[in-house]
Amino acid sequence: MAKMLDGPVPHGARSVSWPWYHHVLTSELTPDAKKLLVSYSGVSPAEMEAHIYSVRDKAWGIFPWPCVGEFWFLSFGLAKHPLYKNMVLPRLKAGHTLLDIGACLGQDLRKCIFDGAPATNLYASDLFPEYEELAYDLWRDQDQLPSGHFFADDILADDASFTSGPLMTHLGPASVDIVTITMFLHLFNYENQLQVATRILRLLSHRPGSMILGSQAGSIDCGEHALKPPFHRGEAGVKRTVFRHNPESFERLWREAGQATGVPLQVSAVLQAPTDFLAAADSSFDLAFKKRRYLTRSETRRLYFSVMRT
Repeated sequence: MAKMLDGPVPHGARSVSWPWYHHVLTSELTPDAKKLLVSYSGVSPAEMEAHIYSVRDKAWGIFPWPCVGEFWFLSFGLAKHPLYKNMVLPRLKAGHTLLDIGACLGQDLRKCIFDGAPATNLYASDLFPEYEELAYDLWRDQDQLPSGHFFADDILADDASFTSGPLMTHLGPASVDIVTITMFLHLFNYENQLQVATRILRLLSHRPGSMILGSQAGSIDCGEHALKPPFHRGEAGVKRTVFRHNPESFERLWREAGQATGVPLQVSAVLQAPTDFLAAADSSFDLAFKKRRYLTRSETRRLYFSVMRT
């Protein structure tokens, strides 16, 4: 059984010379991020940038994910999903539960709270337990988001470890109405994505309409893509690949997961979110094509999706 990390931090990965380690905040500090930091967290404009740099460098020390170097913890991916405003948020306000897997510093949960969702029904999970305290450092909200709502767990651990881990023992099977996985599945090859999908379905409520949603890097032509240094090799030097989906392959993945777990599903997936999928989108929805060649290829697009239990 694979693990999310099958070895130590790759040699040289913590160097700040990689192009995804941004030394200066520019477009990452959006008006939405500024608003949340000021109005929700009480961070003054004068201290904001220094505060963000300090938290980012602590997160980089935990693990040097490219998304950390690029300040993606200031981006509210869930709120940009077409279903957030008219489906997800009303359900949360009505008492449904949400679990954010691959939550990083909990930015999507904080945006939900700021938008009126009850904090008591929101949960987060990531691989590193240090993220919980670091998220509180960033958002300064220990008085708003209760402790015990973050679960450090490895969704690709062996079966015994996952079954006895905090997601299955503290939340439990069939306990979550909405699971969000923003910029998460694309970290894995197809085999591991299927394993992740089946385990998420074990956590998903039996209630019809319970859903999984998010966005990730996709591709016009689906397939396994070799990773570039420094993350290109895993344990014992094995070459790492990640699977990039188009809508058809993504739907096939979840059909396989549904068949394996006996869960009936309706799957929707689109590349670059065309107009007919954007009827419920917020005005801040970003369709910009990401042109950073060290992370993307010419066929790369953003894939938006929803997986609903029928």
